[in-house]
Amino acid sequence: MRYLVLTVLVFVLFAVQAPVVRAVGWGALSVDVALLAVLYLAATSPPFGGFVTSVLIGLVADSFTPGGILGMNMEVMGIVFLVGRGLADHLPVLRAIPLMLAVIVCMVTKTLLVFLLSIVFDRDFTQYVAALLNALPHILTTTILAPVFVALFHWADRRGRGRRPVGTLLR
Repeated sequence: MRYLVLTVLVFVLFAVQAPVVRAVGWGALSVDVALLAVLYLAATSPPFGGFVTSVLIGLVADSFTPGGILGMNMEVMGIVFLVGRGLADHLPVLRAIPLMLAVIVCMVTKTLLVFLLSIVFDRDFTQYVAALLNALPHILTTTILAPVFVALFHWADRRGRGRRPVGTLLR
């Protein structure tokens, strides 16, 4: 149930963030909600369930990426989950400073993976320098706001785990 709650929360956050960022014109200052959710899953979930949910969150991110390569975010989020899992084994990732450090590592990993996969699979990708320069404010915004979003994921996760069905359908 918790995986469904977190995936739906990521979908809602994407659905709210996309039009607001586009209307204001702050595309480079958007928060990478998918990466933060995957990092939260890496710190709090068993490997199989967290990995599958991370790939599904990547699919949600693919659906909100216009003109992107379908499946690229799925693959990247799977790899980011594994990197986050490794970081979570050595750092208390759910605390503010280690979280921000882990976000920087995961954002740089994601940026490089997206950059390399775009070079390999997208024939029209020619703006190398612009893509890397646009990633810097995105990385900084995501890093600064990471504790807020991870607290939101933790709150939703507690709510999802805390509620038990009052009556079952089959007795």
